[in-house]
Amino acid sequence: MHLRKLFVVAAASLCVGAGAMAQTDAATPAQPDASTGAPAKPSKKKKKSGKKKSSKKSSRKKKSSAPAAAAPAPEPQVPDDGEPPQLTHQFVAAGVRGKPLTIAAHAIDANGVFGPILSVRKKGLGAGDYVPIKMAPSKIVPGDYSVDVPAALTNVDALEYYIEAWDIAGNGPARAGSADQPIAVTLDEEKKVAATPAIPTTVTIKPKGAPPAITHAALTQALKGKPVEINARLVGDTGVQGAVVMFRHAGDKEYKALPMGNIGGDDYTATIPAAMTTSDLEYYVEAFDQYGNGPARSGAPNVPYALRIMDPAPAAVPAPAPVALGAQKRTLDEEPERTIIGLGIDGGAPGGGGVTLLVRPLWWLRLNGGLAYNAIGFGYRGGITLAPADWAVTPTLNLDAGRYLSGDMTKFVTISDPTERAMLSKTTYTFATAQLGLEFGSQRRFSFYLRGGVTYVFSTLSGADITAIAAAHNGDPNNTFTVGDAKVSAIAPCASLGFNIFVY
Repeated sequence: MHLRKLFVVAAASLCVGAGAMAQTDAATPAQPDASTGAPAKPSKKKKKSGKKKSSKKSSRKKKSSAPAAAAPAPEPQVPDDGEPPQLTHQFVAAGVRGKPLTIAAHAIDANGVFGPILSVRKKGLGAGDYVPIKMAPSKIVPGDYSVDVPAALTNVDALEYYIEAWDIAGNGPARAGSADQPIAVTLDEEKKVAATPAIPTTVTIKPKGAPPAITHAALTQALKGKPVEINARLVGDTGVQGAVVMFRHAGDKEYKALPMGNIGGDDYTATIPAAMTTSDLEYYVEAFDQYGNGPARSGAPNVPYALRIMDPAPAAVPAPAPVALGAQKRTLDEEPERTIIGLGIDGGAPGGGGVTLLVRPLWWLRLNGGLAYNAIGFGYRGGITLAPADWAVTPTLNLDAGRYLSGDMTKFVTISDPTERAMLSKTTYTFATAQLGLEFGSQRRFSFYLRGGVTYVFSTLSGADITAIAAAHNGDPNNTFTVGDAKVSAIAPCASLGFNIFVY
């Protein structure tokens, strides 16, 4: 009996030491390459097919066959929201030394949750000594996850841990704690309640247990640089405790311990990190019951399972389908919702030229505003451009309006009358333009365009200036009259060309 207890203590110590050594090179299970430091798109692993063996307590009565269930409807595709899961966690501050420590979290995401992964180490060890443990989902409350830290890892004074979770699209991780600032758990000795002498006590003698029975389909091949999920079924009348996968690189002497997490019922799982799948591996599974009886093993230290690591086959690149030249489409907006800011320069007749600032709030809409010049004077203008396609040659509709604040028409006409010169030297007018055009090039980088349409011009002539001109031409000082302001408008064809330079 003493020899058996001594063996249990030695095995637990070996699990703690080997688990700390295992994390020197290990990366997070969702990391396909430790050198990149970023999680890859996690994919759901298919569990090994096979009939589950019923527990010893399950009924052996055969159930009547039920009608075949209808094929499940395809799940709706949820667009990638680009955000990590929402992760909440109630910190665990204390536990019992040498007893399993339960840690729970809640994680939800529209794209589904990958993980969460609990990383735990003895307090005071380095950043590379964390042991990753996959948390199991609750069968009752959606989004709830939990895991029991094995007693082999809690036989210390204190632990430190943090939790990470990704969504199925690879966004994340969301964290509770971190590798640099983990959550500390103090582990105290189990308090023994002294029996009151005056009150008779009932002594319960725990039955002698037996190690759990392990059912495991051995893996023979895995892909290099990919995480490997190892599943097993552990059934025991006296519970299951200290379930681990012991693995090593082929040719190494020492094994490394990887704790297994319960994923519901009698099913347990552990994931060998992608950083460890660089060469062939050897492994076996072992577990104890809650009284320390065991270990039960599938495989053995001297006869482990051999796991061959294969190079992934290169992905076949399909040849692009032939597309007619007229129907060929250039996709210019990989992110159509992104706002683009740019600069536009154009010139034309009779509107003159201008420099405008471009803002593109929607992929099909551009706003512009800036300064205008037409050789007579300066002004300002603004408008919108509709580009309902993103082709290499894109049709557009442009609407502009503006006003010229100062103008000198005497540059183009010869007038000797000082009154007429005074009126024409301060010409102002308002204009509006509607044009159809074609743009050539990228809607998000550089484009050149040609436009044509009509322009509407509206101006007001001062009544005082008109009166002064009329009086000067009348010649009769006794014939006096007053003229009000005169409004002048015209519609004329217009054309312009220019280019846009977009800045992201």
